[in-house]
This record gives sequence, structure tokens and C-alpha cells, in this order.
Amino acid sequence: MREQQRRESWRALQGAAIELVGRRGFGAVTVDDVAAAAGVSRRTFFNYFPTKAAALFDPDPDDADRLHQLLATADQSSGVWPALRSVCVAFASGHERVLAVRRRLMTEDPELDAYNRTAHLHVRLAIARWTSEQLPEDPFAARLLAETAAGVLMTAFTTWSPDEDPTMFPTLVARGFDLLALAEHARPAAGSGRTARPIGR
Repeated sequence: MREQQRRESWRALQGAAIELVGRRGFGAVTVDDVAAAAGVSRRTFFNYFPTKAAALFDPDPDDADRLHQLLATADQSSGVWPALRSVCVAFASGHERVLAVRRRLMTEDPELDAYNRTAHLHVRLAIARWTSEQLPEDPFAARLLAETAAGVLMTAFTTWSPDEDPTMFPTLVARGFDLLALAEHARPAAGSGRTARPIGR
């Protein structure tokens, strides 16, 4: 019960930060504003977040478990890459409330862009661990697939416009995976006229 209450307080503070910054802009909102909007003290705010940027960009406490579950239950019957596609598209969905504000802030401030990338490094690391488990005898392919999947996620996010429908973000993620799959299928095998077998199969 206590952990659930902590998570609810965490989400209330982030929700207040996202809502206020979305209306006023990053520089016009203070930690005191966020705390007041969430109905807590300034001291309580700092029990959850070290900075205002953290309140805006830190991942939801359940994100890591959600990603772990998606990876653990991924259908690999068609190969590692299709499995990663389904995981990443599913993971990219459900964050519509915060996406537009984060995307605008990243465009306006390089430091916030860097913070966002660091805050969500756990996604890249989790995918890398998973691919290494699926391809233990081919660490190069495992790392390549993981880094490429992470690149698709980031490219989709940085290409997506915050003025667009947030559901376009997972659509772009899916398109990125599909484009790379098409390119791999179309690549001739070295020294032959045959089509190369996609890595991760």
C-alpha cells in the first residue's frame, strides 16, 4: 500500500509538471508551482525528484517492469527482429500525455534533450540484455540489433512532431522497423545472387 501511494504521488507530481510546463513553458514554472498544483510541499517534491527536469523526463516507475514483461513474453517465432518490433511498438504506446511536452522541450533546449536521453537509457540497456540472451553465440549481431532498435525508437521520437497526433509515434516506430526489415531482405548475400538471411532469425 505504501509503495502504491508513493507511485501515485510520483505520478501526481509529474502530471502537474507536464500540465503546467505545457501551458506556460519550462522557464515560467517553478518547483513550488509544481508542488502546489500537486497538493504537496516543496520538500515533498524533492523526496521524489531532484530537479524540475527530472519531474518532466524521468520514466514512470512501472516502465521498467512493463518493458521487461513485453520482452519476456515476446513472440520469437518469426525471429528476433520481428519480436523486437512488436515489443518496441507496444512500449511506445501509452505515453501520449507526456510526449508532446517532452518533444517540444527537447527541441528548445539541448540540455533537456540530453537529460531525456540519459533518463531513458534503461530502455536501451534492457533491449541489449534481451538480445544478448537470445543470440548468445553472436554478440555482434545481438548488439547490432539492440542498438538499431534503440535507434529506431529515438529517430521516431525526434522525427515525430509534437503538433501531430501522439499515436503517430508508435506508427513511426513500426515503420522504422519495417523499413529496416525490407532493406535487410533486399540485400544480396555476399558473393552470391541469393538474398541474405536476415540477422536475428
